[in-house]
Amino acid sequence: MTDQEQFQKKGLQHLRRIENELEDIKDRTGSPKRLFLNGMLYGAGAFVGGILAIIFGGWLLSIAGFIPGFAEIADIINAAIQSKAR
Repeated sequence: MTDQEQFQKKGLQHLRRIENELEDIKDRTGSPKRLFLNGMLYGAGAFVGGILAIIFGGWLLSIAGFIPGFAEIADIINAAIQSKAR
């Protein structure tokens, strides 16, 4: 076997390996419906996490005294929730 034939044989083996890896990746990702659902859930989680981070940050700042009005608003909301629960 000549050097060129060996080179071609190795190239063909490499291309087959790449094709097999691409098939594995395609099988792991799933259908477009699943990808869409995963994207929606990821987006919703990021949105809720961002809201919670903002609320937590505001609460910490109100405790530190940087946002003085935030504590009064939290007390009003807490009183309204407790009055509805009774």
